[in-house]
Amino acid sequence: MDGSTRTPPAAATVAGAVAAVAVGAYFGTRGLAVARQAGFADLVQGFPTGSLRLGGTLVALGAGALLAVVLAAVAVADRLPGWPVALAGLALDYLAGEVGLRQGAGLVPQQPPTAEGVLAVLAAAVGAGLALGGALSAVARSAPARRWPVAAALAAGLVVGPGVEDLFRLAAREGVASGGRGWSAQVGVSVLAVVVAAVLSHRESRRPVGTASADSAGPPTAEPGEPAETGRRPAGRAPIGAVVATAVAAVLTLAGLMTRWWVVDVFRLSPDGLVGARRARFVESVAYFSPVAVAVVAGLVLVGYAWRIGRAVAARWVVLGFAAGPLLLLGLRLGFVGEQSQAYLVLLAGAAAVVAGATLARLRPGLLPWDAVGLLLAALAVPLAAPTVRAELPGAATLVVSLPSAVGLGLALGFGLVLAAVGPGDDADREPGRTAGILALGAAATVLSALALAPTLIRGLGLGPSAGVALTVPVLVAVSALVLVLLFGFGRAVDRIRRDLRAEASTEGPRP
Repeated sequence: MDGSTRTPPAAATVAGAVAAVAVGAYFGTRGLAVARQAGFADLVQGFPTGSLRLGGTLVALGAGALLAVVLAAVAVADRLPGWPVALAGLALDYLAGEVGLRQGAGLVPQQPPTAEGVLAVLAAAVGAGLALGGALSAVARSAPARRWPVAAALAAGLVVGPGVEDLFRLAAREGVASGGRGWSAQVGVSVLAVVVAAVLSHRESRRPVGTASADSAGPPTAEPGEPAETGRRPAGRAPIGAVVATAVAAVLTLAGLMTRWWVVDVFRLSPDGLVGARRARFVESVAYFSPVAVAVVAGLVLVGYAWRIGRAVAARWVVLGFAAGPLLLLGLRLGFVGEQSQAYLVLLAGAAAVVAGATLARLRPGLLPWDAVGLLLAALAVPLAAPTVRAELPGAATLVVSLPSAVGLGLALGFGLVLAAVGPGDDADREPGRTAGILALGAAATVLSALALAPTLIRGLGLGPSAGVALTVPVLVAVSALVLVLLFGFGRAVDRIRRDLRAEASTEGPRP
């Protein structure tokens, strides 16, 4: 095969970036629907004081845990092609939404779930996990020089996903609260983008290794990022421990949220059937604040394993994913009805922030902890998203609430995802399997934290009776930003010690 029949590397990179945007936008809106489902189930049932129905809530919690495990397993699997798996996930999620739940996983109804509804929710969760896991696998197994644009595109899709969905609906001349042709159009475009990326990626993988042109001199060399038979380190097997750690964290999340439900069910009424003031305050505190403890415990499991396989950089990505979970669940709160110009500005600002974060991760990763800076900015916008606050900002709510969130999330995810995918200083020696494991742990942390914190976040944005609930998630995100700063400082200190040791060894020279 000569050079004229090869796929240009730039074409494969562009196609991968477009597909990553499509998958990220799809997952940001549909993939996290199971977490919203669990939170809204509490709200619909009047939890913790109303009549409790565990069936629908348990289905939503199980689907969220399944989603995290599936995406981790797919991302670290060595022999699964990334983009074809993502394509299968998009198709499965769409079919589950159209056949079983209409437009994806909707609210859990008051009545017990049917068998068809349970299968549809689980199928949608598996599809979303396949889509995101396939995209992460494609990112991790690309050449380092081509990896970071696709990683940045995936981050952009996650940030601007809700706006992309509304844009398709407006293009189909539908209201932003409706589905139909707009939703089908988004699915069609996403599938087309992933198909193109899969085809070009397959052609690129079939390129003969070590082929040199006729007029080249010297021994044949392999293209960067491609497996070679000689002259390259083996790619290494993906750390299966990432899947085990994700499964453990998912089980802990399920067990913690089930324990929350049991405690509320047991203590919400006294033996005589009455509810005192102290008992009501205790029940509300357990219902609204115990998910924070559940999310933290699960996050610590993922951070611990990430530190083991990737040290400070991997731990930073998992902490960032943990904090980004509730922020992505909240979304950008865009208002395309009557505020289209402001909504477009927010989307452009979010995309520009992702580009800025990715560029900083490539050029100056040690200058500042930009992931922490972005999280702090996004956390400041969470209390402003409450309906009572937005009502006091007529005509400017989209800019005041959504712009800081878009810029903060874009900066944090663009910086953190590229840094985790490539590593500091263009770490080309990092094994693709280990990179996939690191990316999977951060994505699993996003899903599980969104699942655990959905009840607290949704109640805090409404008219919850418990004071301080609205500040729970912003405070947790701010604490996560502080942890990122500490990890950044520790990493800088370790790097300085390593440089000093190398310099000392080079000045001493070889021993006689």
